[in-house]
Amino acid sequence: MKHPIQKLAYDPHSKALYLAVSERIQKFNSVTGDLINEWIPPTPQVDKDPEEQKKKKKKTKTEDNKHNFFRTLTCSPDGQYVVGSTDEQKSLVVLRADLSVVNIRNFPKRPSAIDITSDSSTVLLGDKFGDVYAVPIRDIAYPPTAGLSRISEVSESESGGELDPILGHVSMLVDLLVTEDERGLRHIISSDRDEHIRVTKYPESYVIEAFCLGHEQYVSQLLIPSWSPNTLISGGGDDFLAHWDWTTGELLEKVDIHSILYPESDKNGSEEQIAEVAVSGIWQVPELHLVLAYDETAKLLLVFKLHKEARQLEYINKFSSNILDVAVTGEDGKVWLSIDDTSDSNPLIQKYLISEKGGFTVIDSEITQRIFDKASFTIASRDDVVALHSIALLRKHAEH
Repeated sequence: MKHPIQKLAYDPHSKALYLAVSERIQKFNSVTGDLINEWIPPTPQVDKDPEEQKKKKKKTKTEDNKHNFFRTLTCSPDGQYVVGSTDEQKSLVVLRADLSVVNIRNFPKRPSAIDITSDSSTVLLGDKFGDVYAVPIRDIAYPPTAGLSRISEVSESESGGELDPILGHVSMLVDLLVTEDERGLRHIISSDRDEHIRVTKYPESYVIEAFCLGHEQYVSQLLIPSWSPNTLISGGGDDFLAHWDWTTGELLEKVDIHSILYPESDKNGSEEQIAEVAVSGIWQVPELHLVLAYDETAKLLLVFKLHKEARQLEYINKFSSNILDVAVTGEDGKVWLSIDDTSDSNPLIQKYLISEKGGFTVIDSEITQRIFDKASFTIASRDDVVALHSIALLRKHAEH
């Protein structure tokens, strides 16, 4: 079987589609389906300490690959860079568009979320300790022989020294984004496992502009629609999506999604009522003014229409699939979906056309098949794949 494609990123400038497959990044021409390049992490240098060598030998190569998978992946706004973060090495990986290395930097705790400033100069990274770092993208010569065991040393000498957090949460940081208000002032919006959403000035991150309060569970996903820049859509473990004016912290509406995900449930203790919401992704389709929200428990992608003037998020349709990630092209409702399918006969990636009413139609099947044939790599069994649907584990349950 093939390893699933856990993350997607699309660059509208070059029409390149980037795939994160375990610890690898692959670049495809989305028009022809041709594989352009592939980045595989360098082999770590041998540790001179005999005891450390013994410890490392206990881990197989498969185990190292399994746990050092890419957790995040995104393209810079100018299309010049592709950036991702890995789990086991706790690394931020910055590559040029041709997948040559700009910089790799280790962090004390595992990165959990990244975003890039609009001028493509800085990566904002949040980690599981609750800290946020601002990492400059310095396009410099990277030592070609630098193994992953030297990353910290390389980062300090070639990338501007050690970094201090620019802000912190008291709980695990789950998502963040950097945005601008109507005055052109930049802000960081960050969310954590303890239902908090914070709006902070950037780079004056000591100034907290607002809190968006109303969630009762973890907040795993944040989105600011490009056609409504004062709007924030958030979701996570609650039975609703929250619709905010982030500039003031005002909660405009709570949009119930539990009843959509589990329409047969009731308040009398049916089995479906026990099912819990776990929103693992929120995306926008700006040309159609649509918002997509995926629940990994129900395996449903919900489609909403965002009415800017009425300040209303309207549910219009749902699509059933075991989705890992969505890459929006910005081209007349065309999107790429990464699908977690254990069957070797079904492609792990599909391209769809979304209608204004939220309907999904498969398109460009030949191109998709070409990408699927060349993408990913073969693994022995599902045991070689890390848990890819893990958002629900963020939920805190009351102790008895």
